[in-house]
Amino acid sequence: VYSWIINELAIGITYAMMNKEDPLMAASEVIKGYHKKYPLQEVDLEVLFYLIGARLCTSVCNSAYGKKIKPDSDYVTISENAAWDLLRKWISINPVKAATTFKDAAGYDSSAPNQANELLKKRDRYLSKSLSLSYSQPIHMQRATFQYMFDNQGNTFLDAYNNIMLVGHCHPKVVAAGQRQLARLNTNTRYLYDIIYTYAEKLLYKFPESLTKVFFVNSGSEASDLALRMARFHTSRNRMLVLEEGYHGNTTAGIEASHYKYSKLPYSGKFLSAIEVPIPKVFGSGLPDDGSCGAYYAAKARKAMEPHLNNIAAFIAEPVMGCAGQVPLARNYLKEVYQAVREQGGVCISDEVQVGFGRLGDHFWGFQYHQVVPDIVVLGKPMGNGHPLGAVVVTEEIAASFEEGPEFFSSFGGNPVSCAIGNAVLEVMEEEELQMKAKTVGNHLKTGLLSLREKYPILADIRGYGMFLGIELVDEAGYPLTEFASAIKNELRNRFILVGTDGPAENVIKIKPPLPFNRENANSFLYELDRILSASL
Repeated sequence: VYSWIINELAIGITYAMMNKEDPLMAASEVIKGYHKKYPLQEVDLEVLFYLIGARLCTSVCNSAYGKKIKPDSDYVTISENAAWDLLRKWISINPVKAATTFKDAAGYDSSAPNQANELLKKRDRYLSKSLSLSYSQPIHMQRATFQYMFDNQGNTFLDAYNNIMLVGHCHPKVVAAGQRQLARLNTNTRYLYDIIYTYAEKLLYKFPESLTKVFFVNSGSEASDLALRMARFHTSRNRMLVLEEGYHGNTTAGIEASHYKYSKLPYSGKFLSAIEVPIPKVFGSGLPDDGSCGAYYAAKARKAMEPHLNNIAAFIAEPVMGCAGQVPLARNYLKEVYQAVREQGGVCISDEVQVGFGRLGDHFWGFQYHQVVPDIVVLGKPMGNGHPLGAVVVTEEIAASFEEGPEFFSSFGGNPVSCAIGNAVLEVMEEEELQMKAKTVGNHLKTGLLSLREKYPILADIRGYGMFLGIELVDEAGYPLTEFASAIKNELRNRFILVGTDGPAENVIKIKPPLPFNRENANSFLYELDRILSASL
């Protein structure tokens, strides 16, 4: 039995690494000596990272149990804090880097080929260039956990960009829920199964009382498409009131309602069904966000509606516009536009695909910031924590009218595995109080960004809520700093922090991390951003 050779090392080395600034360096010294006495194989060193993690989990569980049995014993908990500190640090270490370090210590060749160039060639061969990659130097990712992503060269990247992984990359509870359900039952939606009702009830509990029916689909784009179809069927109208730079999915109907997409088309551009109105963006308007900015843009929307009254099926908008550059809609704007649309017989759609599910901190849904209740809500992206899952939530009236049309059917929308995963996401949100974390960590990060703006005026606008923030960069004359925003994004990538850029001029840095992102992560981001700006300006 050889397993104890590596298991004994895993147990002993765990305690040798506690309270060390560089635990991998400390581990290397132990491995060197141990390997001389008890030779290790490469496979031993490849699993050592995970065995150490298991030992740390065992240690903190033993301490928790010990405190219940002997609450006054200092000995029981003597290593508890050190174990927790090391476990948090361990999660951020790339398993490839750990295995490389361990193999080096034992004298094995640990070199791993950089396959990025080969993968780029395959991508060019098999995929279309319309599918873009992030960063001037694309990253070959291999693994991820919570707020960290790991490439094949041993680097750890702090993910401040991936709002799809709401509760964190590969969250164990979400993964386990999918695995269990996949092993038990997965089928199309024409059968009775419990989990769809369990999930639907838990999801609808998060909505106002007037929103009572849910239609499950496979993505936010599908959900937007279905929402637009329902609005048209319910009102027997075709025109859509849309915001400039709005984005609502990759289907034909979604693009027709997405100025962000159709404005870039090489042909006529705007579809006849779209009635465009300006973004109610406070920054650059010269108006305060006390309701007057919202009223100003709402008046523009009313004027744009006048030639099309009684022919507008719906108004669709994100409460905070993601692709427009993380733009919160001006105060009271939605109140006034919702009223105007309803007065002429249309319905109001809130696109919560990017901002929903507690990311904004104070509220679970973005429309709640504006004190409105939509008729239709579109869900997607974070709903399944990376699993393809979306939904449309509607009123009883709209659901009933839709039942009079062609049957709605989605082969996979609301299948048992998707529902089990979605249900697990909601449970993790509650158990780990991630909405509150989005608020507190987001406020801490925003405060830090506002402080940086005092030093660097090119950070002209810091905006957003919770963990959905934007930094707009403009020069002294107010012109967008597109190239500089791109340079910051790529330099942060070189410093192993992931962000994106967006907005009409691509001069807005987008920050929307998985919700396990913590204060220490925020401080790391602020520190590196400060260093980049200090060296560049």
